[in-house]
Formats: sequence, C-alpha cells, structure tokens
Amino acid sequence: MTLAEELAQLHELQKVDYQIYQREQTLKALDTGDAQKQHAIDVMKRHDASAAALKKVEAEQRDAELALKTLEGKKAAIHQKLYSGKINNPKELGDLEKDEEMLAGQVGHQEEVILELMDRTEAAQTQESTLAQELETAKRKWKDTVLHSQSENARLQKELAVLRPERERLAALVEKPLLRRYDEIRKAREGIGLAVTDNDICSVCHMKLTPQTVLELREGEDLTFCDNCGRILARQKKESS
Repeated sequence: MTLAEELAQLHELQKVDYQIYQREQTLKALDTGDAQKQHAIDVMKRHDASAAALKKVEAEQRDAELALKTLEGKKAAIHQKLYSGKINNPKELGDLEKDEEMLAGQVGHQEEVILELMDRTEAAQTQESTLAQELETAKRKWKDTVLHSQSENARLQKELAVLRPERERLAALVEKPLLRRYDEIRKAREGIGLAVTDNDICSVCHMKLTPQTVLELREGEDLTFCDNCGRILARQKKESS
C-alpha cells in the first residue's frame, strides 16, 4: 500500500474521529442544571422567609384587630353605663368620663397600629407573591434545562454508539505506526490529526506552508507535517473530469 493510499484511509478515519470528537465535546458542555438548581434553592429560601414574614405580620394584624375589638367593647360598656341614667354620683360620673376618654385614645392609637399593620401586610403579600412567581420560573427553567440535557445526552450517545464501531473498523485498516502518530497529534490538536490540502495552505490552521514542505508533500515519499500546527498533511485527491 502506498503512502497516498494509507493517508486516504487515514482521511476516512479522520472524518469519523472528528464526528466523535464533536459529539464528545458537546456532551462535556451539556448544562447539568446545577446553576439553575442552586438559583431555585436560593429563591425558595427567600420565598420561605417571605412567607414566614407574611404569616407573622398577618398574625400581628389579627391580634391588633382583636385588641381593638376588646377596647371598643370596653368603651361601649362605659359609654352605656355613663348615659344609662343610673349613676348620679358626680365623682363616679367624672371617673367614667375619664375612662371613656382614655379608652377613646387607646382605640384611636390601636386603629393607627392596625393601619400600619395593614400596609405591612399588603407589602408582605406583594413580596411573597412576587417571590412565588420567581420560584415557579426558576423551577421551570431548571426542569427544562435538565430535560433538554437528558434528551441531548440520549441523542449523542445513540450517535456515538454507531460512530465508535465504525471508528474501530477504519482504524484497523491503518498501519499501527501511522495510526499511533495520528492519534497523538489528534488528541493534542482538538480532534484533528490530519489536514487535507490541494495547495500551499494548511486546511486546518490556514497557515501558508513552506516551499520545502509543499515539495515534500507533492513527492509523497514520507509523512509531511504542517510547519505551523504540526498536523499530518495529505494532498486533496482531485476528481478526474
């Protein structure tokens, strides 16, 4: 077998090898979803804290409303007693008026407290609702990423299951010393160990070959390597017209 024929077989192997390389690189680059998962966990923690804060302020508002109801009940009882006509003692009437006035002040203060709590409750509800939506979005993106990666992984593994046996078949046709040298270069040069060219430019790194290298390539007596990237060079087989 001539060197040209060996390189032609190596070229066929290179085609399959690069397809394998591309798919293996794509597999390595598949998004595992870890970042989206962590983001979803972070949002969930913020949402849980927000939900707890909402629950707390709602409880405070309920307690404040209950306290207001109690004060209003006391105030109403005193008012009824004050104007029932059953009490004629001026001192007792004066004390009741003071009590009613005091309770009126407490009712007014408690109403202000409730208004403030209502504002806090509304703000907490808005925050909780916003974070709930953000959490759903984060969880959906995480799920979509994982599902996409699983689908891509299955597709690529299926294609590799076809390409790898073909690679073994083609590799068996190449002389072992040449195959070993090619594999060394391929693994060090992003999956490409052979550059096919029909001029004085390397088809992979696109650098101009030296005249001496071009001459050696045309003579085809020994392996020729690109002066720049070090890949094995093979001449493009020209189709007969």
